[in-house]
Amino acid sequence: MSGLILIVDDLSINRTILRAKLQAACYDCLMADCGEQALLLAQDENPDLILLDYRLPDIDGIDICQRLRGNPATRDIPILLFSATADRQQRLTALRMGADDFLSKPLDESYLMGRIRSLLRTQDHRARHAMPVAMPAVTGMAEGAAAFTLQSRMMVICNGGAACDGFCNDLRGVMPEMTCTCLSLQQALRLDTGTAMPDLFLVSADVILQKGLQVIPDLLSRNQTRQAELCIILPEGQELLGAMALDLGAREVLHLPLDAEEANLRLAKILQQKQQRDALQQAFETQLDQAVRDPLTGLFNRRYLCAQMARIAADMQTGALSDCAVLVIDLDHFKSVNDRFGHNAGDDVLTEVARRLRAALRSSDILVRYGGEEFVVVMPGADVRAARRVAQRICRTVHSRGYDVRGSDAALQLSVSIGVAAEHAGFAGCGDFAKTIVGRADDALRAAKAGGRNRVVSGQNAAA
Repeated sequence: MSGLILIVDDLSINRTILRAKLQAACYDCLMADCGEQALLLAQDENPDLILLDYRLPDIDGIDICQRLRGNPATRDIPILLFSATADRQQRLTALRMGADDFLSKPLDESYLMGRIRSLLRTQDHRARHAMPVAMPAVTGMAEGAAAFTLQSRMMVICNGGAACDGFCNDLRGVMPEMTCTCLSLQQALRLDTGTAMPDLFLVSADVILQKGLQVIPDLLSRNQTRQAELCIILPEGQELLGAMALDLGAREVLHLPLDAEEANLRLAKILQQKQQRDALQQAFETQLDQAVRDPLTGLFNRRYLCAQMARIAADMQTGALSDCAVLVIDLDHFKSVNDRFGHNAGDDVLTEVARRLRAALRSSDILVRYGGEEFVVVMPGADVRAARRVAQRICRTVHSRGYDVRGSDAALQLSVSIGVAAEHAGFAGCGDFAKTIVGRADDALRAAKAGGRNRVVSGQNAAA
């Protein structure tokens, strides 16, 4: 795994030893011997991770953490703070100020490398799912990072019994704001998509000692549970096992006896990062959906139509789909609505027409606003006779009731003209399928217009 790591330590020998270990693992390294230099390098070089000594000649590590987290350019860089003393208060303060972990010297090499790999993996995942630089302003998500207050769910995986009950009660005390339930490993592995999935699985030490670290890939390999964060609890002194757990995909390792305040800080940070990631993912999915939607009517747009027609063409070429029909629909004399009542009234009419079109179609049909007052319906599996029946139903639905229009006391009457075309499996020219079939339906639409409007014409020019 490649990555740029900034080493901050005032002792040259310490920097040299760490650099040698990291370069042997194929990491690139930057080095700083004081806090001010570290802050400048973090700003200018944007390293993937910072290894930071607590004691520096100018600024202590806590202050550096705070300043890095307060700078939008550096606030998401993982920080591993280390100290020659194992002071609990130092550790808690470091975690509160934004350090991702606090390690005591001499550093356990296996655990250090496991933690580095875990943090870099998480950072890479975050970067790949982050929106482009210009996207936050477009989506209204340009505000600074803030604490998330969503209700979180935690599931504790344990072996059951009185000891487990006491252990679960202790964990509920660690994070009282969370919904916490206890279950066995077998129950966790059998969770289905109908179950409200937790944000966090916490695996007790007795499960790890009995089942081994295989628990981690078992949980992370299932679609139902892989989206949850995973924390394991180990007996004291099991740093090597903790390093292996991090490499297998655990986000955090806690050691017995649990320090409630420290556990709360560590788990709260994991949950906050998960909620931020989930929010970005939801925003990204919304943007993808909007990219293929017409903003006025909510219907799919032409981009979506092209993608679906390519898929249908491939299915017809292989014989997976026997027929496909296309309707091209145009509102009759729609320009007069805009000219008489204005474009706002025209938008209202288009929105209501879209609603009526949806109601007249089958669930498998694809309805698209093609442009202006023109719509396209793709009907997988339909032949020309089935398509004509649906087209005639659309004509009746659109024309059956008037439309309320701004600026008019009387309901406006509208009609549509529809062109129909259909193809069977095994057609020639698969690559031009969309262009060919939509073109034929469009030719039929022009014939319907020329024939007096408010009618259906198929590709064979047989008027309805």
